[in-house]
Amino acid sequence: MKKNLIAYFGFGTNRDLAMMQHMIDRKKIKGEHGRLIGYEITIQKANQFRTEIPKTSPYPVSPKNLILRSWGPKFEMFTSRPNPTGVAYGTIWYITPEELELVREWEIVDYGCQEDAFGIAVTKKGKLVNVITQSFLKPTKISRVIRGDNYNPYIWNKKAMLKRADEILTQYINIIKKNSKKLIPSVKKCVSEYRKIQTP
Repeated sequence: MKKNLIAYFGFGTNRDLAMMQHMIDRKKIKGEHGRLIGYEITIQKANQFRTEIPKTSPYPVSPKNLILRSWGPKFEMFTSRPNPTGVAYGTIWYITPEELELVREWEIVDYGCQEDAFGIAVTKKGKLVNVITQSFLKPTKISRVIRGDNYNPYIWNKKAMLKRADEILTQYINIIKKNSKKLIPSVKKCVSEYRKIQTP
């Protein structure tokens, strides 16, 4: 892996190449199947979405309201949470810090939906990789747990999700990033913490 790249573990919809392509606007993305140790994939329903607005949020709107505005009250989404005996299956993507910023915007991390999390993923060849992902690091209600590797990455309409990913990307680049090409502080912090756990 090139020194400037980050290993991002995508689970749920983010394990799919098409979603990542629409999310970060890059066609050729290096990725490999992986297992994230110590986490489990969960599903959250609309009535369980978080209502707290963190200090990092760019807007005074809760994650729940943001999601409901886009998807409606029947929407469900993939999330994850730590579990000492858990295993989450997905894809290890090798992306830049700038692309991680776009992923975090889609995942509305700064808005309080989930938190940045760090872990160790195992490739098919048995290689251990330090990764960044998103997870519930605070107790949060969930609907159910997804176990095993054979799950559909889309629990909502794929076409609608890819279209929305395009819209979020365009809005972020044209509005939030219009006057600055620098990484936002929360991404800088995330990348810095990730670099510290890298093995020489």
